[in-house]
Amino acid sequence: MKYLPLVWAAVMRKPTRAILTLLSVMLAFTLFGLTIGMNATFDKVYQEARTDRIFTGARFGGSMSRALAGQIEKMPGVALVTANGFIGGYHQDPKDRAFVLMEDGQAGKVMTEWPITPAQWEMLRKNRTGILVSNRQAITRKLKVGDTFTLVSPSTKKADGTTSWTFQVLGITGDVAYMTGGFMLGNYDYLDKSRILADQGKVGQIVVQATDPGRTADLAQRIDEAFANSAMPLQSITEKAALDINNNTGMDIAAVDRQIAIAGMFMVLFLTANGIAQAVRERLAEFATLKTIGFSDTGVILLVFAEAAVPCLLGAGLGIGLAKIICIVMPLALPPSQGMPVPTMTIMVFVWAAICAAVVAFASSALPALRLRRMDIATALSGR
Repeated sequence: MKYLPLVWAAVMRKPTRAILTLLSVMLAFTLFGLTIGMNATFDKVYQEARTDRIFTGARFGGSMSRALAGQIEKMPGVALVTANGFIGGYHQDPKDRAFVLMEDGQAGKVMTEWPITPAQWEMLRKNRTGILVSNRQAITRKLKVGDTFTLVSPSTKKADGTTSWTFQVLGITGDVAYMTGGFMLGNYDYLDKSRILADQGKVGQIVVQATDPGRTADLAQRIDEAFANSAMPLQSITEKAALDINNNTGMDIAAVDRQIAIAGMFMVLFLTANGIAQAVRERLAEFATLKTIGFSDTGVILLVFAEAAVPCLLGAGLGIGLAKIICIVMPLALPPSQGMPVPTMTIMVFVWAAICAAVVAFASSALPALRLRRMDIATALSGR
């Protein structure tokens, strides 16, 4: 602790340089936190994906007959089946896009890991115009239990020709990892019975639960083969595959994020190494004086390391803190309908930031420290 004044005086010897270095390190670690945090989000989504579930839809788009769900349920290897519809449109302002998933009565038995209680599923089943709203949607839309939510859907008309769908908020639920923008769940029966007769009995997606998680992919293939030559060919994908960001984009997103983070660390290394090297060159006589009055080589080297560590560790803390604030503010700043994933600031993000800051500080001070170790005291004191 008694050497802190020496370290602080060295850091603030050139205040402008110190502040610019700190800001650069802070911004680099903000980028580091956001990229590694985004990796954590993608990993969380993939890890939470069920291995025994399949999403089935029409191969060439459009809706399907709900009767297909009953046919699939009879296939060997199928445990449960649920079907859902979809109402997409806008709330009040056409720019405020919104959607409601309309689930049938089997959804609560298939989506057992969703943060929805049996009582809430039962409320939804009994109330045709009710909706369950996740926390994220409730916050961004300022909804609470008992509120009315009206969705205008030009693409989903009622039998009377109107396009307004009015719902009552029955409950607020937790969020699901892969529903990054939050969700609203409605009663499929409300959608089905309100449409014109030609559209009744149609669904947008069928969700299948397999009896054997180890054979889910085989079951998905058998479902597609069973309906390949029918009037409605199907396309099925396991939930694991559907929520694998690398599989869906054709590139290793995690690797790209890591490369961006590493690039940021190299920028920090270049800045701090250059700054420390310059600071040591400017103060060779001072370091020689310290050695003359009794400071050991190790003591001088530790002072140089501490001088590098201050902007690195402080900048890392400020940068990760700023990244955390951005993660909190981002969902509130984005439109409610925006499903952009938000970085997850896990404890490991903070741990890696601290490790990287320490490594950068060590690497930045290595060459200047070696120079000081080999320094000729008489030459340094003479200013040559």
